Order: sequence, then C-alpha cells, then structure tokens
Amino acid sequence: MELFQAKDHYILQQGERALWCSRRDGGLQLRPATDLLLAWNPICLGLVEGVIGKIQLHSDLPWWLILIRQKALVGKLPGDHEVCKVTKIAVLSLSEMEPQDLELELCKKHHFGINKPEKIIPSPDDSKFLLKTLTHIKSNVSAPNKKKVKESKEKEKLERRLLEELLKMFMDSESFYYSLTYDLTNSVQRQSTGERDGRPLWQKVPLTARAGFALGNK
Repeated sequence: MELFQAKDHYILQQGERALWCSRRDGGLQLRPATDLLLAWNPICLGLVEGVIGKIQLHSDLPWWLILIRQKALVGKLPGDHEVCKVTKIAVLSLSEMEPQDLELELCKKHHFGINKPEKIIPSPDDSKFLLKTLTHIKSNVSAPNKKKVKESKEKEKLERRLLEELLKMFMDSESFYYSLTYDLTNSVQRQSTGERDGRPLWQKVPLTARAGFALGNK
C-alpha cells in the first residue's frame, strides 16, 4: 500500500480505500481512495506492507503509527491463505514535525525513473533507524528553561528506551505473524462455526488483533 504525507494527515491507500491518520490528534478514519484528491498537497513517501497500529509512549507525547516495512512469506494454509512474518517495521510520529527517512521501497507510480532495489535491503544495524528517529525528535524539541530541559531529557530517555524495546519486540523475536485472508487468532473449529458470518475479517477478529486488516480486506 502507498503511504502519503499531507499537511494534516498521513494517508495509507490500497485499492478503493484509504486510512487517514491525523497528524493533530492521532485519530484514524477509513475513507474512499478518491478522497486523496481532497488532501492538501499529498506526497508519496513509498510503500508499506501493512499497518500494525498506533501507540502513545507518554501522555505528553504524540501518537506513533507502527507500519510493516518488510515481510516474509512463511507458508500457506488450506484454502491458499498466505501467512507472513513481520521482519521490519517503521514508526511514524503522528505530529506536525517532518518525518525522518523511513527507508521505504519507492512506489513506481510516483517515483518513476528512480533506481531502487525491488526489495528493501536490511540495514547492517537496525539501531541506525532508531537513531535517526530519536535525533529527529530531539531536533524538534524546544526547552526555554532548565526545568523544561530536564523534563524534555527525561521524556526523550523514556521514548528512546520504549522505542528500542518496540523495535526489538518486532524485529528480534521473529514471532509476529499475520494473514490478510485468514483469522490466525481463532482455532479452526471455532472458525468453522462462524462460516456464515458475513462481516469482513478485520471486524470478526478480536479487537486487539484488528490492526492491519482494514485496508487488506473488503
């Protein structure tokens, strides 16, 4: 799916739908893809594989959007349902500050003529991505007095620690799997009893496992 940056939103678009993520309050809204025409000067930042969700690391800090930057196909279930493993993530601050380099695969539709590998090449050290994010945060923090400087440093330290844990959780554990067409959160027996349920998959799975389904299923 394509990731766009607009004045007040980040927009993730796939097919006929788009997920609008507010850069003011972190709100999420599913809208028709044609609404992209209403966005203020949208710029395509690249391609992502999916949306994991959003997280707020501190009540005084903005929401962060967690995106699947790279995936690996690990197998197929009966019915030709693909199961993928999350191998790389990207975090994007839902705020007015400019995004850092997310190292995304470029979209051929909007970045034609630019040479870039088909697949994202893993960085030799994933901490480089985290360092870019934290450096960008630091450059956007203003502290006019000593008290605010101290508070800012404490929040930055907390944010660094939490972001490190977040990246380790997704990229070092190798234990996050998903499918766009199959509910991995329920047993086969339980799913067989709900075959007549006409709701889309992202509405049938438990609330804690819904992230990333909204754009991938109708």
